[in-house]
Amino acid sequence: MAGESKTIFSKKGMGLVEAIVGVAVFLLIVVGVYQSYSKIIEVVRLSRLRATASTIANEKIELMRNLPFQDVGIAGGFPAGKIPANETITRNGAQFNIITTIRNVDDPFDGIVGGSPNDTAPADYKLAEVKITCLNCRQFQPFIQTTTVSPKDLEIAGGGG
Repeated sequence: MAGESKTIFSKKGMGLVEAIVGVAVFLLIVVGVYQSYSKIIEVVRLSRLRATASTIANEKIELMRNLPFQDVGIAGGFPAGKIPANETITRNGAQFNIITTIRNVDDPFDGIVGGSPNDTAPADYKLAEVKITCLNCRQFQPFIQTTTVSPKDLEIAGGGG
């Protein structure tokens, strides 16, 4: 058989280099899928924590809106009231710290204290802020909600606006 050459290597099976390249490609795909999955889980976890923080802040705001105006304030602080300045609660396995800040606001619409016209009832309304932080959560951004609380007919007694 002239002109025929014998091949030394067999075409059966896979060589070492092809096996290593195949395993490397497979590992790249598996690691990429795993990282994507873990990122999705992290985003869902943070979303649930943020929803829980929002619910807590809404509860605190609604509590303030349902209290009599003179009770909307910080317990042992100024303005005096019944709301704790700082508290910690646990919801859905996470610890949340709630920091509440309340201030009296003198609206310049009806004058200011010592101004012209002089405002005899300077606490026109209260500005309340609820800040929620998660004590045992990674990458959780604080959730802040603000509202105003005003009394019914405050300015009528003083003849204001």
